[in-house]
Amino acid sequence: MVGFCCVILAASVAFFLAGPAVKRQSTSTAEYQFNLLEGKLPVGVSVPTTALVDVGFANPQEGFALAVHGGDVLLAASTDGGTTWQVRNDDLPPGLGASDGYPGQLEFIGSTGYLWGARSAGGAPLWLSRDNGATWQLARIGPYVLDVSAIGLNVWAVTSTCPATDVPSTTPCPMGLEQSVDGGNTWTASSFPGGVNFAGGTGLRALELARITKTRAYVLTGAATSSTTAPQWRLSFTADSGATWASQTVPCNGAYADGAEVAASSTEDLWLLCGSQASAGEQSKQLFRSSNGGESWPLVASASGVGTPAPTSVPPHPLPLAGYVAPFTVGHRNLAVASPETAWLFPSRAGLYITSDGGSSWAPVPDLAAAGFASGGEGNITFLSPTDGWICSYGIGLWQTTDGVHWHPLGAS
Repeated sequence: MVGFCCVILAASVAFFLAGPAVKRQSTSTAEYQFNLLEGKLPVGVSVPTTALVDVGFANPQEGFALAVHGGDVLLAASTDGGTTWQVRNDDLPPGLGASDGYPGQLEFIGSTGYLWGARSAGGAPLWLSRDNGATWQLARIGPYVLDVSAIGLNVWAVTSTCPATDVPSTTPCPMGLEQSVDGGNTWTASSFPGGVNFAGGTGLRALELARITKTRAYVLTGAATSSTTAPQWRLSFTADSGATWASQTVPCNGAYADGAEVAASSTEDLWLLCGSQASAGEQSKQLFRSSNGGESWPLVASASGVGTPAPTSVPPHPLPLAGYVAPFTVGHRNLAVASPETAWLFPSRAGLYITSDGGSSWAPVPDLAAAGFASGGEGNITFLSPTDGWICSYGIGLWQTTDGVHWHPLGAS
C-alpha cells in the first residue's frame, strides 16, 4: 500500500493556505450546521464530508481524517468506509489551525496513528496515538520531523534539528533517519546521505520519504543556498534499510525547479512531478518517468504557462495547467500511481485527472468534474489498492471508487 500510494513531495509542504487563495461559498446544510457549533466538540459529533481536508484509511472500513471547524483542525473517524464521520479528538496538538496553514499530515496503521507537521515553538514533532486517535503522545525524536512512513510496525521518520524560519541560511542542515520496529515505542538512528543546505524555512518542505518495502526507500531532497534560489533536487535510494545509499540528481530545474514530487508503483517504476511558480489558479508542470530506478528520466508530459516555454520533445499541454502541485501542497497528496500505465493526478484546487498510457495523456474524471471538484478547496487522494480509493475536497465532500474508474459520493455533505 505504501509503495502504491507514495505520493510526492515533501518537496514542499507550503501548507494548505500557501497558494493563491480561492474564495468558496458552500450551501451545504450539514456544513452550515456543523460550523454553527461553538467551542471544542465532544467525541461522537457528526462531521460533514465537506469539512474534511485530509483522509486516510487503515483498511476498507476504518478511516481517519483531519477536518476543519472554526479555523481549528480536529480528528474525525469513520467505521463504515467513509459513509459517516464522527469527531474522534478535538484537542489535537497545537500548530494545526488556520493561522498555521493547516500543515498537518497523518497516517494510521490499525489503531496506531502518526501525526506530524504541527508547528510550535519547540519544533515540529511527531505525535503518536495507540487508541485510534483518542489521545496523543510525543515521540522521542526530532525536534523537527519532516516525513514519516509506516509499514506495519516498521516506521521510518526523517528528522532535522534545523528550525523553519523566514531567515535565509547557508548553514549545513543535516537530516537524520530514525527507525522503529515496534510502532514508534523505541527508535534507532541510522545513517543518511550527507548534510543538506536548506534555505531558511525550507527544511520542512523540500523533502519526501517514499518507501517501497520495509527495506527499500527513496528520499527526495531539494537543497537551496538562499530563500531566493531554486532548490537543487536529488533522489537517494537505499535497499538495505538505510545502511547504504545511492544518490543522483533529478531533472527538476530552471523554471520548473520550485517544487518536486515523487511517486512509485515499484522499486524501478518512478514518476517525478516538477512544478513552477503559480498564478491565478494555474501552474506550469513537467512529468518525468523512470523505468530503471531513477538512472534516466524521459520527459513524458508538460503544461506550460507564463514564463515557462513549452518543450519541443512532447506536446505542450498534455498535463493540466490548472491547479497546484509542489511547492504549494502537502506531500503525499497529488499523485497516486497504480502501475507503469495507470495513475491519478489531483492538483490542489483543480479536478482529478487519470492517465492510462503512462502519463503521456491525461483526461478529467467525469464523475468528479460534474461534482465541482475543480471549484473546491484543499484535499487529497488515497488508495488502498489499484481499484479502491477515496478523494476529498474541502467544501465539496468525499467520494469513493471501488473499480478505479467510477466514483460516487459518500456521507452527508
